[in-house]
Amino acid sequence: MHYLKLILLSMSIAICYYSLTISAIGIAAAGKIFWWFQWQEDFSFYHIAQNFIGIGFAALIPAFLIHSYEPNKKWLSISIVILASILYQGNINYIPLDPNRFVRFFKSTFVYGDIGSIGVFVEIVLWPIFWLLAFKRIASGINKS
Repeated sequence: MHYLKLILLSMSIAICYYSLTISAIGIAAAGKIFWWFQWQEDFSFYHIAQNFIGIGFAALIPAFLIHSYEPNKKWLSISIVILASILYQGNINYIPLDPNRFVRFFKSTFVYGDIGSIGVFVEIVLWPIFWLLAFKRIASGINKS
């Protein structure tokens, strides 16, 4: 029963993470993260930096929720969150239960994508893991003192 609760919590957090990352990517595409600074020379770098910050903040919430509510099985839970989020993102503009979602996301971002979409792929996968490692480090520092 505990694993069922873990899966349901992780899937719910994955929906939240999917919504936050899609919003962050949209805000970065509109150019509204660094509104005070307009990069003229290398727009790709500017766009990747906006996605880096936006997805980084979007990954903070799921990582904090998992660190708070599932501290013993946090790595299993974050793996479910990342995979489910990728499944949701691979299903944009297709039928809801399409079994080819993960492959479609991987091909469109990592295999056939440009540098910006490869960056989005890496950020979606790695940011929650980095945040969990940071929370683990913070918690171990608090427990020592």
